[in-house]
Amino acid sequence: MLSVSRRRVFPATLLATGALAVGVLGTSIPAQATEVVPSTSITTTSVATTTVATTTVATTTLAAALTPAQLASQRAAVAAARAMKIRVTAVSIAKSRVGSRYRAGRVGPRAFDCSGLAYYVVKKATGRSLPHYSRAQFGVTKRVAKKNLRPGDLVFFFRHGAHHVGIYVGGGRMVSATNPRGGVRVDPVFSGWYGSRYSGAGRLV
Repeated sequence: MLSVSRRRVFPATLLATGALAVGVLGTSIPAQATEVVPSTSITTTSVATTTVATTTVATTTLAAALTPAQLASQRAAVAAARAMKIRVTAVSIAKSRVGSRYRAGRVGPRAFDCSGLAYYVVKKATGRSLPHYSRAQFGVTKRVAKKNLRPGDLVFFFRHGAHHVGIYVGGGRMVSATNPRGGVRVDPVFSGWYGSRYSGAGRLV
């Protein structure tokens, strides 16, 4: 049996080493603390950042890829689609007035003279106000060759539109306010009384 004096000579470092070897101090010395960041936060942020960056790059690349000619073509296509919508609307409005009465100086909505009907249709379809006189309407519209007529164009008769105006609805026909007896009706443009007096067509869009 060792005496008390001999037990005191064991170095403290030797005792600590032995204690660690058998796990005595293992639970009393904490490991270095490490901050744990939830993986879901990192993933979400990374995905969101990547998505924004990818979208920005894609948009920039698309814009850069278009030539001036392609951009002009896109603008022309948009303008053509708008014009088509207006023409379809004009034809629909003109046809909806068939059967209305003829009244000199009237611009609708239930009675018209010929230039009053053209005024009414154009105003409704485009928001533009025309003069209330067929020859003046002829003067403010763009000339269109007969072969290039489109529904929605205005057709004029006798001395540059001084006598009559109608709304072309396709198929060689027009809607116009004819006279007190006929009212607003559909007539052929290039045959009969009107055919021999056709003086041209005008386009707004």
